Amino acid sequence: MDVAGDVVEAIVSDHVRFEHLLRILRTRDTDAELVRARRVSARTELADLLVAHATAEESAVYPKLRELSGGGAHVEHGADEHIDGHRKLLALLDVADVLAPEFDRAVGKLANSLAHHVDEEERTLLNDARLQLDAATRSALGAAWRAERDRLIRAGCGHRDAVAALVPDGRPPHQRGSQESLGAA
Repeated sequence: MDVAGDVVEAIVSDHVRFEHLLRILRTRDTDAELVRARRVSARTELADLLVAHATAEESAVYPKLRELSGGGAHVEHGADEHIDGHRKLLALLDVADVLAPEFDRAVGKLANSLAHHVDEEERTLLNDARLQLDAATRSALGAAWRAERDRLIRAGCGHRDAVAALVPDGRPPHQRGSQESLGAA
């Protein structure tokens, strides 16, 4: 089997890249300007990769995974978690100073959300795909997913306004009214 084309392996490869980029976003050093430059670059790459990854999963992979035994509920849960991740990404993008404590808090919230999602997705949907889809189907899904993900990255899908468009209300939690943030809107 062509592991490089396998949708499961391609998705997991992005998961590994997410953690690498989060590590850069968490790192501090005595050279503040170097840290600033690295964080700005890593945040941009992570935003593009996260949005493209999730959007391509929902359009190119999740429809097939819904057909698998037990896949429907996992797919819907995964899509809900994508929205939560987009919300946390938007909050991160809204912190102007990448050296500020608010930035570190936003990174932590995104990292926690992403770790939870990646763990569940790998234990459920991706294992289901490994067990229930043949190699040719996984390869075809991988090609479609990769093409869509790469197209979205080239289009700059992680730009703040593009992320806001993916989030109901498009405002970070700290900019919402108290009743709204409690779900009473």
